[in-house]
Amino acid sequence: MIKSQTSYEAALNRGHSYNWDQDWDAAIRAFQQAIREVPHEPAPYAGLGMAYMGLQQLGKALENYKLAARYSQGDIIYLRHVAELQQELGLLAESGQTYMAIGEVELGRKRLKDAVDNWHRATRLNPSLLRAHQRLAAVYQKQGVVRNATHEYLMIAHLLLAQGEKDKALQACGFALQLDPRNADVLTAMEMVKQGQPLFTEKQMAPRVGSSGGTGRELETAVLPAKVEAETAVPVQDAKRHALEQLATKLFSEDEDPSKLRRATLLSQALDAQTRGLTNEAISFYEQAIGTGETSPAVHFNLGLLYQDKLRFEDAIREFETAVSEPEYRLASHFSLGECYRARGRIDKAITHFISVLRIVDQETVRHDQADRLIELYENLADSLMAKGEHDQATSFANALVDFLGQRGWEDKVKEARDRLDAISDTGMMILGDVLTAGTEHVLESLYLSKEYARRGMYNTAIEETYRAIQLSPDYLPAHIRLAELLAEQGRQEMASAKFMVIADNYRARGDNNGAIVAYEKVAELAPLDLPIRARLIDMLKRHGQIDRALEHYGAMGSAYYQLAQVDEARVTYQDAMKLVPRSSDEAGWKLRLLRQLADLDMQRLDWRQALLAYRELRELDPDDERIALTLVDLYYKVGLPNNAINLLDQYLMQMVRTGRGNKVIAILEDLVQQRPFDANLAERLYRLYVQRKQRQSAIDLLDGLGEAQLEAGDAEGAIKTLERIIKLNPPDKASYQQLLRQLHEQTPNQ
Repeated sequence: MIKSQTSYEAALNRGHSYNWDQDWDAAIRAFQQAIREVPHEPAPYAGLGMAYMGLQQLGKALENYKLAARYSQGDIIYLRHVAELQQELGLLAESGQTYMAIGEVELGRKRLKDAVDNWHRATRLNPSLLRAHQRLAAVYQKQGVVRNATHEYLMIAHLLLAQGEKDKALQACGFALQLDPRNADVLTAMEMVKQGQPLFTEKQMAPRVGSSGGTGRELETAVLPAKVEAETAVPVQDAKRHALEQLATKLFSEDEDPSKLRRATLLSQALDAQTRGLTNEAISFYEQAIGTGETSPAVHFNLGLLYQDKLRFEDAIREFETAVSEPEYRLASHFSLGECYRARGRIDKAITHFISVLRIVDQETVRHDQADRLIELYENLADSLMAKGEHDQATSFANALVDFLGQRGWEDKVKEARDRLDAISDTGMMILGDVLTAGTEHVLESLYLSKEYARRGMYNTAIEETYRAIQLSPDYLPAHIRLAELLAEQGRQEMASAKFMVIADNYRARGDNNGAIVAYEKVAELAPLDLPIRARLIDMLKRHGQIDRALEHYGAMGSAYYQLAQVDEARVTYQDAMKLVPRSSDEAGWKLRLLRQLADLDMQRLDWRQALLAYRELRELDPDDERIALTLVDLYYKVGLPNNAINLLDQYLMQMVRTGRGNKVIAILEDLVQQRPFDANLAERLYRLYVQRKQRQSAIDLLDGLGEAQLEAGDAEGAIKTLERIIKLNPPDKASYQQLLRQLHEQTPNQ
């Protein structure tokens, strides 16, 4: 098996070299030899694919890249080659299917943008891919890109109708209508589906093979919510001014269509009435404009504000819910919806929208990598505020938010609050919602002072301030976290650990698993030998899909067992971690890291055979690592396989020469000979190198040492051969060597 693997690697390396030199025929022969040695590895098939592409034999290239993709279990690199070759060969439907598969892989890796790009390519090349359209519709709907989502739902309806699924096609049209209730195209599509008429022509459904990589249709680009502009007025006032300006610009259109002229007249009258404070008249004109087909979000937002002024809250809610999908009006619409629902006594709905306001604002104050945690914290805040029996707390929160964002200069207050929050906590993350749920500004002020006192080394005063914050708001977790941090800074690890444990349990009770994980990690950091806590933490991380963090803690647990001299338990821990490695983000890296730990433990346990198995895997994962290669050589000797040791050594030394590290070969052999002076094979290799480099005296000294070792071991025959080789080198004291040789011949007359 080892010989087969060695031959495989040699053939593979030759193939890559030939490909690099564009010697395609030689490369093909080398990769085919590698396949004969190890037939189910992806690398040689990928090499063949490249070589056949160089020869412009695209059919064969495709066949081999497919095999590479199969044996790699769907590696994206090989799938992309497959898709591109299928497209180049005119296999557009198959290429679309492959891009669809790539999109699914990217989705599994949580790379949504790359997934969407590949689904676009899939639908461009194969417009009949129902699953790809379903994926795109779901993404666009979630992102709030209504036009794109609507288009995809209509494509879904078209394809379902073609399959004879009229009811499901109508359902897809219904989803599109929910997104855009006034969309005339959707309403027309529903009528066409009822009549069994296709929604798109054959030309529209034809594959698009342009090189742009786009969708092949005029669709909007998926966008993130627009940033909140830093103005000096409340969000609603900003949005109202923007809406008035937008509508005023619209009036200057030169379109002479009679219906559009009528609509422009109504909008002009509505704007005039609104700016003059004639609310009823403005409402009437806006309603008439909408009745003629006006769908501008600015109109709905303005009309919502006018309804709100007249206390027509249900009508206002309807208009704001239309406007909220547009980035320019999202913040203000959520704020206004919160006010309307609060006025109607629907505090649960009001809280939902007020938290959306705060989340949108807060997203602009944190780093991109903190966005997911921020969203999760706001979801937890919403759950806690809307929990049974928390009506008073929810009302207080709503009132505080209206007061916070209802003043000029609220943007500066947001920035100041973020700076203060970041300064307060070292553990986890705090959100602007914490400002409003603390109960009073004095809570945050005390926590800030606590941080400052601790920075100056005044820990007792810092703890007093923290206790003051807890007294003001006993259920406010950030205050308890600050106390735990202070205890840890003072070196009171046991008390700090106990406090973080209580905090973690509290987070779990609230359903905030990430908060609990962070708190448990603090306990593990403070008490690294507390193995039950580490086990609980690992279990939580695995259950919530945080595999890399779980593996980190497996490593820490194994280290803790080792420190406690429980070597067998440490080994079991690393083996358990190995089972989790395939689910990690870096399978090869984690496998290498854990195998090193296992191998080192086996070496310390003197379990040479187990260590040998681990080091053989390590050698496959990292063939350039000198320590791994030489340790494996040593292990082969230890388990009584000297021929394997020598074969591996020869292979590694040749590898060093090929990679420009030949200058280290002599030093390695010298170390090995020093460790095993009786081994003639090692001495022979070093001797040849000395002779090759004309280091005659070094060669003599080497053979002299070997001869002494042979004599000590009673190997007279071997010593005679060694002395004969020394004499051929014509050493300075040649006579003494000749005399010793005669004596040995006399003692062994048969030689």
